[in-house]
Amino acid sequence: MSPAYDSREKYERWHIRTCARCGRRAAKSANWSDGPICRTCYERATRDRGRCPDCGTERLLPGRDAAGTAVCRDCAGISRDFFCDCCGFEGLLLGGRLCERCTLSDQLTAGTGRIYPQLIPLHQLLVSLDRPKSRLIWLRNPQVPALLRDLATGTVPLTHDAIQALPNWRTAAYLRDLLMDSGVLPHLDRRLLLFERWLAQRIAATEDIEHARILQHFATWHQLRKLRAKAAKSPLGTSTTQESRQQITQAGAFLVWLSARHVTLDSCTQTDLDAWHAEKYATGAPRRHSCAGAWTPAACRGSPSRTARPPTPTRWANTSASPPCNGFSPTTAPHRESDSPPASSCCSHSPSAESSA
Repeated sequence: MSPAYDSREKYERWHIRTCARCGRRAAKSANWSDGPICRTCYERATRDRGRCPDCGTERLLPGRDAAGTAVCRDCAGISRDFFCDCCGFEGLLLGGRLCERCTLSDQLTAGTGRIYPQLIPLHQLLVSLDRPKSRLIWLRNPQVPALLRDLATGTVPLTHDAIQALPNWRTAAYLRDLLMDSGVLPHLDRRLLLFERWLAQRIAATEDIEHARILQHFATWHQLRKLRAKAAKSPLGTSTTQESRQQITQAGAFLVWLSARHVTLDSCTQTDLDAWHAEKYATGAPRRHSCAGAWTPAACRGSPSRTARPPTPTRWANTSASPPCNGFSPTTAPHRESDSPPASSCCSHSPSAESSA
């Protein structure tokens, strides 16, 4: 309430009315031929376009006739002018008697009317999209004009890597999508970019240097290679990147668990895996979170995970010791010595494959 009104009662007596269109009591924005109009109905009326049934003109239809049909301002007797002083468009006017698109363009150019050459496609895209009000609300965020200014002046290079490193990642991610849609930046998979940012933060937050190195190699040679191959064929889904995040999270937890037992990844055996699943039973339930075949020495060294043929079930049966696990997953369900190894295990081969070999 403005300080000019010394009481709430005075403000309501002067400005609060029952809207003639929606029937609720609210501050009036206009007083037209059909009665007082609230702000919500006013904005809705200034976006109603069509052919006037009285004069047959294709234009804005803010008024209402006696039957409640939308008509143009001339036929409704509305004296207010809705034409933009800049482009002449008839619609909702904002400050300076400018329409929403001209207001958006004015804010994008900081009132100078000049556009940085490298951002001209972005400016054209933002102005041409429907619902310019949403972009005006977006520009109210002080981070957005600052980021646009840094991109225009070269403080922040117009590259994916530079935008990926920005701290305000939500604002940067949305602006990056607009830059890709406008052609300023080359198209890359959005979910892959978000995953790479999450991965960098996840590894940076790992306190143990050796664990961070192993996770980096695991992500580079297994997760990222798989995601990039899928992204080259079709856009990644939410479940795909979420599964990769879950696998890396479980991998980090498994490394911490091994350290607490004073066991290294290279010396880990099936017995350790069985103990892991016995203590962390929930990790073995969702098979979609399994990362079988990823925990190989080759992957940990930073090379593609192509390993020698693992032991067969026959060799397991002839020894009482637990089989060495050169390629295992902390989220692969354990098996007992009396059972056949699980089909999805990285250390398993089908009987038919064994006989054919």
